[in-house]
Amino acid sequence: MAYLDTRAVLLEGLAGTVSAEAALTSLELRTLQLSQADGRASLRAPRRIERIGAMLFGSRRVSGLANARLEALRRFAILYRLDGAALDSGEIARAEAAGLSAVMLDRVRRVIDGWPRRAGALVRAASLLAAVGLAGVAGVAGYFWLADELDPMVSAILVGAVAVTLAPLFGGSARG
Repeated sequence: MAYLDTRAVLLEGLAGTVSAEAALTSLELRTLQLSQADGRASLRAPRRIERIGAMLFGSRRVSGLANARLEALRRFAILYRLDGAALDSGEIARAEAAGLSAVMLDRVRRVIDGWPRRAGALVRAASLLAAVGLAGVAGVAGYFWLADELDPMVSAILVGAVAVTLAPLFGGSARG
């Protein structure tokens, strides 16, 4: 049985034939895939405090791709994913000046439009509020249960220690 790599086909998300000008190479597709996790902050130059932190603790942020054409593709993909149709026409001109054709940019738009959308800010805020509420109720219930068995001061310390220990596990990862 032969191995069939369908990731590129799935990433492009469109069936049928594509003109040679609009076809994306595997490197370009990988650049688009990498841009999914990048935010607007990855497009700007590092600030002074970030440079100091990089000197002290080591750099954790990639300043951009070495290939100017791929960096232009990454920039366009990030801004189109975040802004959609409201993308500034100057960004389109910037991408075309870097060597990306209008047909290719249209293909990139269709690929990004085929990606699944993430939950909006309101949904994330409601989820966070519900999680904090549940954690608060569990903490208060645990305190009163322990206060019946132990000294109230000891039960408060135990509940606080459990909360401090479990919070990083459920806090998620920081995003840049």
